[in-house]
Amino acid sequence: MTPEPRSVSETFAFACGECGHTWEAGFQVMFFTDPLDASGLTTQEYVDEAGRAVGSPLADAICPECGGRRVQVTEAGRAEHERPARHAHRPHLPHRSPERPG
Repeated sequence: MTPEPRSVSETFAFACGECGHTWEAGFQVMFFTDPLDASGLTTQEYVDEAGRAVGSPLADAICPECGGRRVQVTEAGRAEHERPARHAHRPHLPHRSPERPG
């Protein structure tokens, strides 16, 4: 008989570096130890809020808004603080100086 895996609830905050979208998502982190493996190593699996096994959100996060993969992951409640700076880009013209009349 295989013992029940231990699990921990984790919530992560995400910020997309492509479009600036921020969101949070919760996961159950399931820890499995193979009783037949003498090393005692533990593996983990992430289960999303819909109950699907997913890859690690720390390595495989994808923006649900734009599909971007430049996603920063932080602790829950920090997504708004991690939002990438966004500003309008304007052409940069050289500054005038007394030595260089414009």
